[in-house]
Amino acid sequence: MSTQSQHERGTEFSVASVVRFVERNWIRAWSALVFLFLYAPIIVLIVFSFERGTFSTVPWDGFTFRWYRQLAANSRLIDAAVNSLYVGAVVTTVATVLGTLGAVTLVRYDFKLKSLYRLLVVAPMTIPGLILGVALLNWFNYIGISTSLKTVMIGQLVFVTPFVLITVTSRLRGFDPAMEEAARDLGASRWQAYRRVTLPILMPGIVSGALFAFTLSFDDFLIAFFTSGVKNTLPIYIWSKIQHGTSPVINAISTLVLLFSISLVLISYYFTD
Repeated sequence: MSTQSQHERGTEFSVASVVRFVERNWIRAWSALVFLFLYAPIIVLIVFSFERGTFSTVPWDGFTFRWYRQLAANSRLIDAAVNSLYVGAVVTTVATVLGTLGAVTLVRYDFKLKSLYRLLVVAPMTIPGLILGVALLNWFNYIGISTSLKTVMIGQLVFVTPFVLITVTSRLRGFDPAMEEAARDLGASRWQAYRRVTLPILMPGIVSGALFAFTLSFDDFLIAFFTSGVKNTLPIYIWSKIQHGTSPVINAISTLVLLFSISLVLISYYFTD
């Protein structure tokens, strides 16, 4: 066999080995790149929240909890956080009730224009937040309502309620109505069957929808920006601080909000499963 033939066979073997290696590992490599793209900014945010220096630069000036301690002494930050919690609690409660009732209506009852009803109820969640915020601001000005935390709640309800409705609807579709009928046959009233049979089965979906609603409300910026008035929620406070440049304090605030939001989402997934 000539040297040229051996060289050609060696080249073919090398190319085939590379192709097999790529075929075996391209999914892992692609997944690693995707996760790096998604989570690298978050990791950087958390890391630099512990930066001792005033500016977030590499290399580090050292490790410190200084910026987290400053948060506890910031009255404006605390007020903004309390406002966000208050708005989130009210929005979550009302959205959960409305979303659950809407889900029961969609799944359990047949009526004219049901498809149109479903479309109109779900449509707000597909509208960009910027457009929805501007529309709400114009509407409040038109009917003469001054912007405040109450208008923030109204605006967020328009956006959040459809998410609760979809979450509860998915749970309700898997529920067998025969279980309610069996309870009625055993002497339970309609309300007793609903309270002791239907509600406990739907509760994971309701709790999941409520946690999802609170997360959306607490993290909302666009709707609150246009409808909050003089009182700030936490996302607006963070935005106002960023206007003067980023600092480790902003990183610390964002890290706490991030961890809080992730915790709620994980709890939501737990109840969904």
